[in-house]
Amino acid sequence: MPAENAKALNYIAQLDDARCNARWDALPELARKIEKHAPHRTCIYTTARAEAQVAAHIRQHHDSATPQTPTAPPPDLPSLVDSLAAAKDQETTHKQDAFAAETCLAWIHWELAEPSEALSRLPSNVAEVIENMRHGDESFTGWTQVCIVKAAYLKGFAQEKTGAIPDAIKTYESVLHFVGSDILSSASLQFKTWSEALLARLCLLLDLSHPSDRPEEPGPALHAFRLWSRLMENGKAQFAGEALTDPPDMRRAVWKAYYDTLSIILRRGLLYSGSSDPDKALLGDAEHASEEQYLSARLQQRAELKLVETVYESLLLKETRFPKASESNEEVDAWAESVMSNWRIICGPAWTDEELGEGGKSAVGKGVLDILYRAATKSYHSTRILRHLFVVHASLAEFDLSFKAFDSYVEIVSRGKDRAEKSGEEDPGLDDDNTVLRTAAEAVRILCRFGTRKHAERAKDVGEQIERWLKQQTPASRPGTATSEGAAANRSTESVISPRVLALAYRAVGISRAHWARLTYEATARSTLQAQAAQSFRKSLSPEYQETTNLETLYALGLLLAEMRDINGAIKVVKRALSSNARGDGLRTPDGVASEEDVEDVDYIHERKLIPLWHLLALLLTAKSDFATAARTCDAAFDQFDDPTVLFGNQGEAYRSEHLNDSSADIEKSRSSSGKGLIDRMETFEKEGILQVKVTQLMLLEVVEGTTAAVDASMELLGLYKILYGDLSGTPKQPEIEDAAAQNTPGNRASFFGRTKTLRKSTMTQDQSTAGLPTRRSTSSRPSTTATEGAPAIQVTDESGKHSHHHHHGLFHHKQPEKSSSGSIKLRKRSASHVKSPDSAGKNSEKSDGIANGDTRRGSAPSSSEQPLRPIQHNVPASKQPAPPGHADQPPRQDTRLPAPFPRLNFTAIEPRFPVLQERRHTTSLLIDVWLFIAGLYTRAALFEDAKGAVDEAFKLADNLESEVSQDQSSAKAFSERGWGGGKSIEELWADIWAGRGEIAHAESEPHEALGHFEKSLSHNPDHQVAVVGLSNILLDIYCQIIPAESAQRASAREGPASKGSRGVAPDPEDLNRLAARDRAYSLLSSLTKLGTGWDYSEAWFALARAYEEGGQIQKAKDVLWWCVELEDSKALRKWSCVGVGGFVL
Repeated sequence: MPAENAKALNYIAQLDDARCNARWDALPELARKIEKHAPHRTCIYTTARAEAQVAAHIRQHHDSATPQTPTAPPPDLPSLVDSLAAAKDQETTHKQDAFAAETCLAWIHWELAEPSEALSRLPSNVAEVIENMRHGDESFTGWTQVCIVKAAYLKGFAQEKTGAIPDAIKTYESVLHFVGSDILSSASLQFKTWSEALLARLCLLLDLSHPSDRPEEPGPALHAFRLWSRLMENGKAQFAGEALTDPPDMRRAVWKAYYDTLSIILRRGLLYSGSSDPDKALLGDAEHASEEQYLSARLQQRAELKLVETVYESLLLKETRFPKASESNEEVDAWAESVMSNWRIICGPAWTDEELGEGGKSAVGKGVLDILYRAATKSYHSTRILRHLFVVHASLAEFDLSFKAFDSYVEIVSRGKDRAEKSGEEDPGLDDDNTVLRTAAEAVRILCRFGTRKHAERAKDVGEQIERWLKQQTPASRPGTATSEGAAANRSTESVISPRVLALAYRAVGISRAHWARLTYEATARSTLQAQAAQSFRKSLSPEYQETTNLETLYALGLLLAEMRDINGAIKVVKRALSSNARGDGLRTPDGVASEEDVEDVDYIHERKLIPLWHLLALLLTAKSDFATAARTCDAAFDQFDDPTVLFGNQGEAYRSEHLNDSSADIEKSRSSSGKGLIDRMETFEKEGILQVKVTQLMLLEVVEGTTAAVDASMELLGLYKILYGDLSGTPKQPEIEDAAAQNTPGNRASFFGRTKTLRKSTMTQDQSTAGLPTRRSTSSRPSTTATEGAPAIQVTDESGKHSHHHHHGLFHHKQPEKSSSGSIKLRKRSASHVKSPDSAGKNSEKSDGIANGDTRRGSAPSSSEQPLRPIQHNVPASKQPAPPGHADQPPRQDTRLPAPFPRLNFTAIEPRFPVLQERRHTTSLLIDVWLFIAGLYTRAALFEDAKGAVDEAFKLADNLESEVSQDQSSAKAFSERGWGGGKSIEELWADIWAGRGEIAHAESEPHEALGHFEKSLSHNPDHQVAVVGLSNILLDIYCQIIPAESAQRASAREGPASKGSRGVAPDPEDLNRLAARDRAYSLLSSLTKLGTGWDYSEAWFALARAYEEGGQIQKAKDVLWWCVELEDSKALRKWSCVGVGGFVL
């Protein structure tokens, strides 16, 4: 075989370059020159000519962008087969030329739509051919590299056409090492083009979102998609047109498949390993990863998902046109659904802010909003996009924008349903009836849980809209709505809705009416609204709707019956909810809109939902004066978590209330290693529910054991607040405790604030106090943790600065009864936990073993109680707090890490992420309420200086919060309205504080000072209950001349020389003042009892009866007193509203 001369080699090199860069017009001339200077290379120039004709054929038949020109006859591809096959068979020296001829033959058959013939021309194993073509140090030419990828693509696609999908995947994967090699960075246009085509086919076949018979393997799919992404970043290859026949939107389809595959991996909770090995691309489940692997994998997963999301969205918006009014962009709507599905997971409880990079979940939510708004520019009145905007805006606490989207949604849906009712044809672009009702129910939930009075009225309107939709006619053309009367008949929407969605709809109607009944000013309409709400709740619980044991509905009905004073009925409903077969709402997905899938109890979600139900049952029992059982019921709310560390994490070691400190030594603390408890994954509203249970426990202690005992235990309320929310005040951080022994010696009573006073002696002995409420013995051998580092300690000094007697406040706890009686509460096993069995030890052993087991009692403090204690630490500034684990650069805030395997998609609703100021308003309001509650305890214990100190603490908090609010916005509305979310407005807080001062002054027999405080309270909130009643009672005392109209000092200062002469017949000013006082008291009380906030306030009604009596209206006074009797007969220890922080929404 003669060797090629220099010219021949030069032309061969030029031919290779022309082939690699798709300069097909140059191929015939180069082939001629090679034939002239190297006539023995028959295979290479014959193949080149055939390739030029195939390219010309593709240009004429497949390039729609270029108009066809009939100047040259179309190539006759079949005539090329024989000559090319003969040239290939004759080539025995240059194997790369022969392989290029084989590939060209397959290409010809492919263009002639002959996949079987194409397969017969290609080698059975492309990888083996690659090895056989290597000769020592000889490297592949550029065109040989192209042919390797091209042959694999043609063979694999031909196998797809013949139905051999698994073989096609193997063929594509056989050259992945070649495609992903280092030559990609310097590869030619044709190499990148065919590599793109091959990877596109492989990625679409490995797409995990498409169902298939083969086992789904995320690792190989992820590897293929990453090669695709690398090719797009490095090559930016464009389709050559003459080389491929794939649709022009192939790239978009592959990026969408990439995104869908990443979404599947996300939903399965799989982690990345960072390895380039496709077999080790994933670590597996999250629970098997270390903290470093976990965080790194999450950050990588989020970054990759964001990259693919951005690329696909840009292609979608670029290549999609705006639809006509009669059309809808299904791909845009499907894209919005995919983004929302991932948002529900990423912003759910399984991910933390740290794992999402800069901005955390808030940044993710805002990014989703941007995507939805851009998608809206390519859609026409899409109800799906509006629904998603409503949900995501609400999750970011942008409720005004959220309900603008909801208003548009309702308007479009209502018009569409009206048109469908008239025409009998359903609009396919609208959401189905199930989704519409679920969305409306979610709107009711948000309005009632986070809104104010005007939002409650809006919720009532939405509830009425739901009822109208249920009664509206649905076209028979809708799938599944045909009736036996014929296809032309219409049916009501209610008859074609899923039963469980109907139950959700009726519950939403009931919640809207029950909530509005609380706040309406129309007293005559209140009972009607309550009766209608109860009817809706009972209908929701009907057996035909398959929701007879729904916790949310049972809770709402029980709370409503309590407000309707049906105590026995409410107890039955709540016990039914607490039974073992009751379950949570299976209709809500994490985006807040309900779905029909069942909820999987994960992370004690069921037990957490039961806390308000236990609290409600306790208050119902107090309405029946069964205080001992009510106290045990409060304990049951916490006992269902097995161990305090489950609820409080390792913080329980730092501070634990005694009612949570009774843990058995044999209980394994499974979560102690992480140091986090359930409270670290709770939102503010849920934490408030725990705090309210603690307040109820202290009030029960006050009723059973006396005010002194409640005062002793009151400090643990501040300790619990600190565990739940951290500290808020701007006071400096307190020094560490000097002697740990002093922390564990509760028993002596003293002042919170270091003032010298005399505390009245308790009238109850130790035996009497334990007889009223049985105590519970700790079986743990560890020392008591009732007041360790996390607990606020007290350091008391007298006026000379020396240490005075001091104490730790005793703690309130009970023992579970050994055997439940007919009226006792039985704790049942729950999904993820079970309640501890009661201790069988007797009371005698409790008293003898109490100290040995680390459970010291009040009244039995050792001598170490005389040691000095550290100052109180209830108000350390947030900036002084140590950063939470994993949040070194962030202030302390909620951490919702869920290290367990990722739950199902409908785990729980995503709570709104309120702005920092709104969160601070809520938590500060709670702390102010705690201080005012403590002030009330001290007032009733006649510890007036301590009570004033507690109110002063509340005053400082309110003043600081007012300063913060004024810096944000200085309008009067900012101070008078609390806005969305929890907490109180600034004006309401000032009203509470001044009312608290008024109660203290009144208890100190300073009515005129109290009158001034009450007046200030009403200047901030004219309808403040305590201030109105307190002021009215003082005014009536003035009318009855029990106290003078003015204080003695003020009266003496006003008196001058006695005036001489007669006064004439003018009325006595003192009489006029008395009448004015009585009339004002009547006006205040009459207004309060007509408002939604005071219609069931018995103290106001009793004071109103007195005003009627003093005014001579005896019959009205009797009627009001009988109403007071009715209210008092069903009155609980606290307001019913303290149970449901979110109203009737669980």
